[in-house]
Amino acid sequence: MFPTLNRKDGRSFLKIKKLTLMKFPTVVFIVLALLGAGHCQPVDDILPLDAGEKARLRQFEALPPSAQVHPVPENEPGTPLVVCGKLLHKGSQAPVPHTSMLVYHTDVRGDYQQRVQGKPETARISGKVETDEQGRFFISTILPGRYSNKGPGGHNHLQVEGARPEGYTFQFSQYSSFGDKQFISSNDQFFLVELKRDEQGRLVGFLDVPVRVM
Repeated sequence: MFPTLNRKDGRSFLKIKKLTLMKFPTVVFIVLALLGAGHCQPVDDILPLDAGEKARLRQFEALPPSAQVHPVPENEPGTPLVVCGKLLHKGSQAPVPHTSMLVYHTDVRGDYQQRVQGKPETARISGKVETDEQGRFFISTILPGRYSNKGPGGHNHLQVEGARPEGYTFQFSQYSSFGDKQFISSNDQFFLVELKRDEQGRLVGFLDVPVRVM
């Protein structure tokens, strides 16, 4: 999904990335995704959940309502997606309890439909969730589309209250190119989620988000 750069352009790009990534992770990801749109090839055969993953999913589905978020309207078009997440202290990996997060992403056409132009965090598909005492949260939504209506497999954003930096992004391995994975592996604000499928046909992912909390 991301463009190939020659050595000279690469140095310039890295300088830009250092200056903008920490403060504007969403902006950086939008620019990179638009530059390379159309090069991600999704895998058709997503594996089913195994017995252990089914048990983990049931635990997350039983979380209190405050630790669950359902940002899409009932009849929203798209493939159902659930993400079972944990917010962790970077370094110690201890859970970060009772922390508010904003979750947002595009619709199936790759459109945020922002309430405030230029602010993706005001996306139509958005909602707030608070981690439980074990740092867990549960997102029930749809698989977002890639920008400019380029098909399924976009990414989701998290804004973590009190974290430094505040913004994090995750996308899905089956819809990520080699270039995507290289970029994500070198940035601690970006994560890959491996998708499985449950008996209801929903896509399911498990995500750990290490953060520095002030």
